[in-house]
Amino acid sequence: MSDLRPASTVYATITESGGMLLDVRGRGRWYALNCSGALWWRHLSEGTPADEAADAVAAYFGADPEQVRTDMRSLAQQLYERRMMRTPSRWRWHR
Repeated sequence: MSDLRPASTVYATITESGGMLLDVRGRGRWYALNCSGALWWRHLSEGTPADEAADAVAAYFGADPEQVRTDMRSLAQQLYERRMMRTPSRWRWHR
């Protein structure tokens, strides 16, 4: 999970209470994030590896790091399947 990045076709609006992602490919689809997901996305957008971003979320909320990593991996899988996140092998296709 550490090499995932937000896709270049996804625009985010992040607030303290959560976030919204808009994928501008095709019809344009929205995806809502809760507070922890929004903070994780913000770290990813700044270039932080996904697991380190999850650890930062855990520290911010005082939560169990392993549980947050598990939760963020689940979120990453959902976003990857929706092509809202990419891996290095797909970077050139989504720039």
